[in-house]
Amino acid sequence: MRHAIRLAAATIIATALTAHSAQAEPPPALSDALIRYARLDYANALQLLWPLADQGNAVAQEILGFMHARGEGIPRDDAVAFRWFTLAAEAGRAEAQFELGRMYRDGLGVPADGKAALLWLRRAAEQGKTDACNLVGELYLGSGGIPVDHRAALEWFFRAAEGGSAEAMYNIGLHYGTGQGVERDDIEAFKWFVLAYGEAIGTLRDSAARARVGLAERLMPMQVQMGLIRARDWIQVHRVEETQ
Repeated sequence: MRHAIRLAAATIIATALTAHSAQAEPPPALSDALIRYARLDYANALQLLWPLADQGNAVAQEILGFMHARGEGIPRDDAVAFRWFTLAAEAGRAEAQFELGRMYRDGLGVPADGKAALLWLRRAAEQGKTDACNLVGELYLGSGGIPVDHRAALEWFFRAAEGGSAEAMYNIGLHYGTGQGVERDDIEAFKWFVLAYGEAIGTLRDSAARARVGLAERLMPMQVQMGLIRARDWIQVHRVEETQ
């Protein structure tokens, strides 16, 4: 558990430093705060982050949002997390935009609002946030009061899949398997379940495995082989693109 927390903190910090590297060196106080946060020294990190956030530093605001949302060193407070994420999101922070969209979607710290969730998740997605692309797609399945639009959902799922989202790959497989928003194609569905299984972890991996096996039992051996070849070809094309 502690390792997972450190990994999450490291991810946040890496994102923050990447954003600063394209602009200017982060203030010394922010660098110190990030180091303390990575070490799970939440008390001292908070002391350094509060004044920076009050002065309008978007990275500090974003991290305070995470700390309040997760109860890191302080009691969990979704309303306060929402306020800090809003400030950071309005300043253009993609991670904050993503978290803000999720909070609007789930009604955390604010009344649930599908349209607001869609707005912020799309902003995060346009900045390259892969998970946001998948959530936008899921909103178009009729979540949060957004009208159902399977074609729009698929467009976002494909974008997320290109970024390596196992959830999106699984969602694409479901659409091909049911013929929603696309012509039904069990071989293509099998391909996407194979891809999802290769990327997923935990319960999602189990779901992809069941879907893959279930389809394989209905398909002819030659069709299964075709699906595997399609999955292999997709991986080869996209892995080559990632390394270029």
